[in-house]
Amino acid sequence: MLKAGILIFTDLDATLLDSDTYSFDAAGPALAKIREYGIPLIIASSKTRAEIEPMTELRSLSKVFIVENGSAIFLDRDFSPPPGIQAELKSGYRVVVLGRRYSEIVHALHSARSLWSLCNITVKGFFDMTAEEIAALTGLKPGSAARAKEREFSEPFIFKGSLSDLRSLREALEEKGITVSEGGRLFHAQGNADKGAAARLVMETYRYAYPEISWKSVALGDGPNDEEMLKFADIAVIIRKPDGSLLDYAPSPLQRVISSAAAGPAGWNEAILRIIREECTG
Repeated sequence: MLKAGILIFTDLDATLLDSDTYSFDAAGPALAKIREYGIPLIIASSKTRAEIEPMTELRSLSKVFIVENGSAIFLDRDFSPPPGIQAELKSGYRVVVLGRRYSEIVHALHSARSLWSLCNITVKGFFDMTAEEIAALTGLKPGSAARAKEREFSEPFIFKGSLSDLRSLREALEEKGITVSEGGRLFHAQGNADKGAAARLVMETYRYAYPEISWKSVALGDGPNDEEMLKFADIAVIIRKPDGSLLDYAPSPLQRVISSAAAGPAGWNEAILRIIREECTG
């Protein structure tokens, strides 16, 4: 008989991390329970590897993390994906690349932007900003903002223009194989990858590595770029935004959906404690 297990996939900004302070202190009790029960916690964020690597307390809870909105999966070197999945060895990781390289993204974005060089439209990416500008835009501390510039697979950018102009930008990028997703503060240009596809591959990896376990997936997020990951999960947790609103989310068939009462990491904490109480303690 298969043992039951839970995999938790989580967004960071405004979900596990406070939208203003970037702290996860309010989720402390749930994180302690995750550690106690040995539940893998897989970060799935728009953040870069350079931003996620210093989060040692969170990263120690699994062998995997997903970067730049599903563009790549970083696995511990001793943790292999299933046969047939290509992974490259890089900086002590096995890396599965699902998106496009950064140089391709920036080139495509700059080419599309040149179409509106004489119009009243702004398309400005992190490549065009200093770390100080990124810090002012996002509220990140200077060191964190510098790490946010260390991109490998995607480009956050600000856009100022009409909805028609935004549609035209999306179309111009799609012709080059680049998609645009919307995060909390910024748009993100990347290859044809998303958090949902990355989460599915991670699930396959855990099933391959631990075939004796029947895995159930939980996903937590708050924004449009989390939707594919939320749809993939057995249990989708919609984290309330700081203004009290919730993502307008259409569930997958037979999926359980939980909406948090509190915002950010406090809501994350309440939802995970509830799930662990129901799934792990009977």
